Amino acid sequence: MTGPDVPDRLTRVARELGPDVLADAVVRGRELAVERLAGLVADALVAEVLAGRAAGAAPAPAAAARPEPAAPPEPAPPPVPPPRTDAAPLPGEVLYAFALAPADLPVPADPPGAPHGGRPLELVTDGDLGLLVRRVPRADLEVDPDDLSEGGRLALLARGHDAVVRAAVAAGPVLPLRLGTAVPDETAARRLLAEHAAVAREQLTRIGDAREWGVRLVRPAGGEETADGGSRPDREELTGTAYLARRRQALREREEAARDAARAADRLEQALDPHVRECLHRGAAPASGLLLDLACLVVPDAEEAFLAAVGDLRTELEDDGLALEVSGPWPPYSFAALTAEGHGG
Repeated sequence: MTGPDVPDRLTRVARELGPDVLADAVVRGRELAVERLAGLVADALVAEVLAGRAAGAAPAPAAAARPEPAAPPEPAPPPVPPPRTDAAPLPGEVLYAFALAPADLPVPADPPGAPHGGRPLELVTDGDLGLLVRRVPRADLEVDPDDLSEGGRLALLARGHDAVVRAAVAAGPVLPLRLGTAVPDETAARRLLAEHAAVAREQLTRIGDAREWGVRLVRPAGGEETADGGSRPDREELTGTAYLARRRQALREREEAARDAARAADRLEQALDPHVRECLHRGAAPASGLLLDLACLVVPDAEEAFLAAVGDLRTELEDDGLALEVSGPWPPYSFAALTAEGHGG
């Protein structure tokens, strides 16, 4: 396309395409903003519900903060003899279920500050399996999902649930149940155990005494500033050809950054593989900077080597503008598939 009318034709094309390009940019920008905000909100919710501090409750590590590795739980105190388990709950009460465990699991002492203190923990058994429960008023499980305040009922319930499960993990292998699981009585508890017996035994054997660690590969905020060619001059200062060249360069840089991130993720998984029993991918949100989110099942004897491998790789990845965040140890929440569907109180 040559001749004196070329600039005019380019101008007409630019005028025709300009609104569409701008609209597409607005839509894409909105999508990126939503993804980034979703990641930040998710981190804030987890920190608010599980990492808040109740009076006398042990703090839970925040997943997004690159904490120092938490000390292993102290050994559980001598088992507390459970009350008799043939008594039906009082009217308005249900059995709140924390975890499924072997029938010989020592019943842990009640963690300080846990909700419903004074109501003892019990292990309802059926054959070689047991369900760790506490009798609670049904009304105490009615929560407002929009109340995410530190002192709200949902936050207290979440922290109390986690505290009891942690105490149980210190006593032996357990399969944590989802927050809010309840059964109406011991007959229903034993029915739950019987229905899930085969899967529960397999999972208890597979998980054993291993604990969960979280590892996240992230690109810190600002790490993509050059992905679109650095600071942009006013669009009016760019010719159409220059703009298209800049866009192609930005795409090449973004693709290269994605390849670098994929290579870093592969290096991370290979470095951790000798030290973990299992790893689960919990998803990623590259637009928000989260490139890889892993839940790793690690036995206590391998935790020191696992953390050393994370530390060595963290130093290497810093040169690539990437960071590693580690949290834990946690009970094996991500690896216990038993959800007790259909057994709500």
